[in-house]
Amino acid sequence: MSPDLVRGFLVHADPMDEVAHTLPHGRSACNLGGLHSSVGDEIAARAAALAGVGGDGVFMSEVPPTAAECARVLREVISGGVGEAWGVGEVVVTRHRRRHSRFLTEVQAEMDDRTGGGWRKVPLVLKHDSYRSGRSADQAARQLRAAGLDRPPYQVVRTIGFHPSGTLVTEHAPGRPWALSLTGSEADRAVEAVVGFLTVLQGVSVELPPRPALHEQTLRRLADLAEFAAMHARDGLGAVQWLAELLDPVLEPIGKVRLVAGHGDLHPKNVYLDRLAAVPPLVTVIDLDHAGMYEPALDVGYAVCQILVTGTHLSLPQDELARAAGALWDRYRAHGGPADDERIAVQVARSFVQVLHFELIGYGGGDRRTLAPWARLATEVLDEGSGALRRLVRSTR
Repeated sequence: MSPDLVRGFLVHADPMDEVAHTLPHGRSACNLGGLHSSVGDEIAARAAALAGVGGDGVFMSEVPPTAAECARVLREVISGGVGEAWGVGEVVVTRHRRRHSRFLTEVQAEMDDRTGGGWRKVPLVLKHDSYRSGRSADQAARQLRAAGLDRPPYQVVRTIGFHPSGTLVTEHAPGRPWALSLTGSEADRAVEAVVGFLTVLQGVSVELPPRPALHEQTLRRLADLAEFAAMHARDGLGAVQWLAELLDPVLEPIGKVRLVAGHGDLHPKNVYLDRLAAVPPLVTVIDLDHAGMYEPALDVGYAVCQILVTGTHLSLPQDELARAAGALWDRYRAHGGPADDERIAVQVARSFVQVLHFELIGYGGGDRRTLAPWARLATEVLDEGSGALRRLVRSTR
């Protein structure tokens, strides 16, 4: 596999920050005692109307929502009895950004909860999703927290509640994304922390919704990628066809596999790490839209793949990314995780198919020159397991 081609993977602005507005404190502040229409309301409403959305469509807009709009959602979520807090004071919008088909608004809200702690400023995230996936994310987070993932060192983010308009309100996770610790001096401790979370997650006693098998979906994606390659990336056609031949007979595990709790989208931007120097550091996982019962290898394989993909988006050194990906795989096995090497390899390869389809076809805009090298790496992982990653480390030095 050519290191130069791997480095050629599309490097673009962080998808989480395609459209980001950071607002100065004070300009968006609003006290709930006097909600009123503003110029900001009208601008956002016009933007929503142009986008063809109604109701709370102001949140599904490039224009940041006003503090009044955010405060209204918070008040309605809490009055619905789904949040523990009972009082909301001043709300300040600090950031608004687009993440693919979703919009995220970060706020600082003064809240008074029932624990007797009095008023305090709480950083919150309002996640606006027209697909209403926030409801299932809210339910999954509550189930997992009730099962024990509600305290250090391993926890899922605390949700405040879900608004019928499609907005999920959560606390802001402490620390910073794992994506910022994929390489360098913190990489080793970060991998160890994520492996610790994974093994605990897969051991909790909880019944999340069962997720459908991904066999047919993966084969459809491979067919789409082959068609794309035939039209736009001829050098990748053979690699995609060979990957399809190898994956088809092994996508479904042989025999019955015990399903475990899984995140379903465990990539380095959905894991927050705090106090990495501590033993163990605090791990908080966000975005549980796809949480459910999965085969154990799914989260592991997806995380291994996403270390390489996310790190390449951030222009990080390929040898260090391959080392981190291999370390996560090997340490998970050393910790006694229930997934075996063969199934992890299958899920790494399947994840590359998922990512390539998203980059090139689903979301679009990806570099077509990456199709061949990533498809080849997927076949090498199927053949060699984590050894393919160790070889990638050597070849990119």
